[in-house]
Amino acid sequence: MKKLLFILTIVFVGGLIAASCNRENGENGGSGTSGKKITVQYQMKDSFTQNGQSLPITPCFHYNLKYIDAMGKTVEVNNVSAPWTLPAFEVKAPFTAKIEGTIVYNESELPETGVIVIGAVPNIHYTENGVVKDLGLNNAPVGQFSSKEQFLSFIATHPERLTFTLEHTF
Repeated sequence: MKKLLFILTIVFVGGLIAASCNRENGENGGSGTSGKKITVQYQMKDSFTQNGQSLPITPCFHYNLKYIDAMGKTVEVNNVSAPWTLPAFEVKAPFTAKIEGTIVYNESELPETGVIVIGAVPNIHYTENGVVKDLGLNNAPVGQFSSKEQFLSFIATHPERLTFTLEHTF
């Protein structure tokens, strides 16, 4: 009887240890996302598509960016030109990927004549379960203006169009 009780105790303790290990590895039978590995890469694109036409962003526009790195810390980079791509990094779920920023420009660098195309086209490029995906802004701050004056007038009344945030939790 003592031998049987001892064996049952060993089996019970072994089961608890195995269950504990599985939970730490994200195999807890819950949502199935905890501990899952995801490769994340932040990008700023230099063009966007509007009405079926690809529009390159006027090169005088730059970005002051903040993004969440692999350690979950906010990193700032300033005066970034598009296209810009941060090297990919691997994270474990749950993780919130976030890139936000401000479009910056020097008024003296704006073209005096011709069309001005402004835009912030941030992208979170990621691989999850072997599937490559891209997340972009549905309401990206983009626009096309026929003159420098039209652009400056619009920005004077809509300064919020110079900021953007793209965020996704895995």
